[in-house]
Amino acid sequence: MKLQMREARQKDFNTIRLLLRETHLPTDAVGHAESIYYVAEDNQDIVGVAAYEFYDDDALLRSVAVRPGFQKSGIGSQIVDFMLEMARTKGVQNVVLLTETAKDFFFKKNFRIVDRKAIENESMKSSPEFVYHCPTTAVCMLIQLRKSKDRLEDSFKRRP
Repeated sequence: MKLQMREARQKDFNTIRLLLRETHLPTDAVGHAESIYYVAEDNQDIVGVAAYEFYDDDALLRSVAVRPGFQKSGIGSQIVDFMLEMARTKGVQNVVLLTETAKDFFFKKNFRIVDRKAIENESMKSSPEFVYHCPTTAVCMLIQLRKSKDRLEDSFKRRP
């Protein structure tokens, strides 16, 4: 199945809320400026969704969901690949997520488990997703897309 990915429009928000409810994910950020939603379409039918919240050079990946009848078909993988490529093109350093159910899936996508306290971005750690929506039992995961500017400068200094 070849999906079309695009940024969600206002008219998509009710469908996104329904999909998130069906997959037991929070819906309160839908339509708010801090969360940018993207939809996966198959023949103009929304079959999946994901969102980003950007915090300086980092991004919080949230609300990755696939309609129940379409799960286990590779759609989630295509959505995450799209989201990671988009983050790379925007120059994002780290993509962070919190999950209670999809740890193994994201591990296969090269995310690694980190302690919430290890997240250095204070703005992200004070976001509603970290503070209210995901319990402390949720697994925190991170993928580093590029080294920090300071680390890049240090690596250039060390070259002979």
